[in-house]
Amino acid sequence: MRRHPGRALALGLCLGSTTALSAPTEPWFEKGAVLVETPEGGAYFGLDTQKRIACEGRLCLWRVLQSMGPCFYGLCTNQQMVMSDREGRFLGAAHDLDAWSPSTLRFIDAGHVEVVTTSRNEPYTIAADALDPTVVSRRVLKVAPDGSRFIDAPIPTPKWTKPAARRGKAPVASKPLKSLPVGDALLARARALCRQDLRFNPLDYVCRDGTCILLLSGAEPSAETDSAEESPPEAEDSKGPFCGFLVRGEDLQSLGFDEGGVEVGVSFTAYALSGPVGARGSMEPMETLSRSRPGYMVFSDTVGAVVDGIRPYPVRSAQSTEAALALAPTAQAYTPAHITWGLAGWKDAEDLAFAWRLARVGGALALHVEVHDDRVVPLGTGTGVHSDHVEFTVHRMRTPGEFSELKLGLLLAVRGKVEARDWTGEANTPLPAIQGTWRKRPQGYEMTLTLPLADLLGAAEPTISLDFSLAVSDADARGKQETLMKHSGALMFWTEYPPSIDEYRRHGAME
Repeated sequence: MRRHPGRALALGLCLGSTTALSAPTEPWFEKGAVLVETPEGGAYFGLDTQKRIACEGRLCLWRVLQSMGPCFYGLCTNQQMVMSDREGRFLGAAHDLDAWSPSTLRFIDAGHVEVVTTSRNEPYTIAADALDPTVVSRRVLKVAPDGSRFIDAPIPTPKWTKPAARRGKAPVASKPLKSLPVGDALLARARALCRQDLRFNPLDYVCRDGTCILLLSGAEPSAETDSAEESPPEAEDSKGPFCGFLVRGEDLQSLGFDEGGVEVGVSFTAYALSGPVGARGSMEPMETLSRSRPGYMVFSDTVGAVVDGIRPYPVRSAQSTEAALALAPTAQAYTPAHITWGLAGWKDAEDLAFAWRLARVGGALALHVEVHDDRVVPLGTGTGVHSDHVEFTVHRMRTPGEFSELKLGLLLAVRGKVEARDWTGEANTPLPAIQGTWRKRPQGYEMTLTLPLADLLGAAEPTISLDFSLAVSDADARGKQETLMKHSGALMFWTEYPPSIDEYRRHGAME
């Protein structure tokens, strides 16, 4: 969850250890011990759980959990993946699992197992930097023939291509803004709006294009001065509590720096806010405001960024499809973590994986999808569900404040054309306004298409955030839908990138 200072809340914490417990390097049962499956719902205080995942040949794969009792976020546990024989006797192979992040385990074949872990850095608050922080990691382990140990095996990851886009020269960085002196009248008005039990003194005051940021500290001032210096203080020297404002003419807008024990790190370019939103109220990053461009956020650069999730996905804009897609981050899916249907029919990333970028060009969205598929099955007859295709789903505006789902099937038609159909409900209606092309690649296919916003959403201008999913379906040789791999999340249509503080504060509590 992304929060601004006004929404910063400490986690509700259970009594117990505050120390992160690391999983043991050896299981808490001896080699040869017989593992017995624990009934569903058995993971309570003081109880260990054991779950058999699958068996291949003479080996069986298990997930075992040792409960350590109440901790700061539910239960403290040690979790491991272990190997047994068909009778359930533990053979010695054990691999530690992340107790805080969901993981899926499976046999790739009789001699290899796969561990896929998905993490959003929970239970801590995520710093709001525009890109989804989801991290999906995949690890393949070779199993010794006697089941006594796991051995790391090399794994290839998909390589994505991008259309060559000529980028202009990087903008020349402007000189750092100098901290300005604060007039008596402005200082008096600001102090009147800060908490009254402390005397706040200027720490930093910078202006550009008619907008200023004024940062005051309630710490005791140095003997030399009680006004802002020409250079900002180093982050480690910034002492609070703080009081901060956006200043536009006579208007002072509180930045919420004095809420919830917020700490502010000051550099030449940014104000980095941290708050007591971690375990037991520990300080965690929350958001970063621009010092070099007062009134705006600091967000991650999307150019060249590759993400595993899309909560949120920032929609970048440009004058041409090439330029817009060059700005867009790449969202990738190549593990079981993204398979929503048909896992049994999926082998690996060569069987099915995909990456995509989406951006805005005028009144339309530009979408580029690259699919790794070991056998491409274009559109034949019928609805197209049982051929290789892409599914695009978005909430569209019917009337102000009312939305309904629109589901598109994007099909690989003849002569390299993408045929779009409305698959909402039981419909199968062609949508000629959506134009695109596709072509085969050595490892699969790619498509690029244009989606007019008016046809897609029922409105020329989208709201700031739209629920959205993009999925790729694999049909393979049998002419039957086998696997569906999907990204789900929200498209963020910021007016500018990065957005203003005002716009972010209105819409920035992004799940």
